Amino acid sequence: MFELTEESLEDFYRTLKRYQRRVHADQRLSVPPADSVSVRSRLCGSALTLDALIEGGRVRQLGWSVHACALGQACTGIVAEHLAELDEATVRRVGGQLRAILKGEREDSDWPELAMFALVRDVPNRHGSALLPFEALGQLFERARSRG
Repeated sequence: MFELTEESLEDFYRTLKRYQRRVHADQRLSVPPADSVSVRSRLCGSALTLDALIEGGRVRQLGWSVHACALGQACTGIVAEHLAELDEATVRRVGGQLRAILKGEREDSDWPELAMFALVRDVPNRHGSALLPFEALGQLFERARSRG
């Protein structure tokens, strides 16, 4: 269980900033061949446009334009760092794990850096922002599947 201490809060902010920097500047892909989707959190207004080139059931390239709070930016940065692992099953599984962490139903994830989001369980109006990259990738995989 994550305990909120001064040290854990400092670690949380330091880690957030590190992943935020990963996606600070827009990095878009050409559409086509990539596909693009825009998603928005209804509660806080955070927005993400995600571009993905999906081949053979895997994300081969990823692009973004992130207009979100620190949580949405950091989570998008984390997803971008896991590019080599991004297939539909992984996105659904890890996205579900993050959702459960935010709800207080679990403590960890296959991606250890997502465990830090336990510290924002009590800020539900920002949960949608953190989940944006998983929502966007889910839509992109559905499109890719429908195209065959």
